[in-house]
Amino acid sequence: MSTPIKDTHSIDAHTSQALLSVENLTCERSDAPLFSNLSFSLEKSQSLRILGPNGSGKTTLIRTIAGIHKPALGQIRWSTGPGNRDNSANKPNIAYIGHTTGIRGELTALENLEFYARMTGNLSGMSPTECLEKLNVAHCSKLPCMRLSAGQRQRVALSRLALNQHDLWLLDEPVTSLDDQGIDLLLDLARCHLEAGGMTIYCSHQSIHSGFKNDTEIDLRNFKGDHPQC
Repeated sequence: MSTPIKDTHSIDAHTSQALLSVENLTCERSDAPLFSNLSFSLEKSQSLRILGPNGSGKTTLIRTIAGIHKPALGQIRWSTGPGNRDNSANKPNIAYIGHTTGIRGELTALENLEFYARMTGNLSGMSPTECLEKLNVAHCSKLPCMRLSAGQRQRVALSRLALNQHDLWLLDEPVTSLDDQGIDLLLDLARCHLEAGGMTIYCSHQSIHSGFKNDTEIDLRNFKGDHPQC
């Protein structure tokens, strides 16, 4: 069972145990706030689901934490240990998978994974083929991704998560096009990630709670700006 976070007082953004702290964050679109004064923190082995209707800023929040989008106000801080806040010498290892899979259609599934392994490293010790096996898509390893179904392409994209030992997963609608088996495989991968001390932030219209007691939720409707949303 997840623990919903109703407002900024429900979780301490300055806790000494937090690895990620979001403080008084405001994000805008066309100069109108999507959400305002959003504060929360994440600790090791914690998963956070972002809720809200279309247009509420879920994707914007994910992209802001990833460093792709610049907030209008507020700060995002990282801590690598007690008394060592926002240490630029130890930047977190973040995995980001957005609406688009980032998969090249003309490359095979294996070639896509090999490319990402060369680009980001392969710190998990798993081979690209073994990563594909985690999402049960290794049988497609020699096929160009343009010939795969949408669900298979999503599995190939998600298999990148197994390449490294990430501090944080940022996932935007990760279960899109996945069948029940694909969702179960993603949950297994997420549980291993959380057991290893990793963190996950995801937005999804479908709950994919890991079963960890630290699963939490934030509904962006509780942080609406003063202006009506588009």
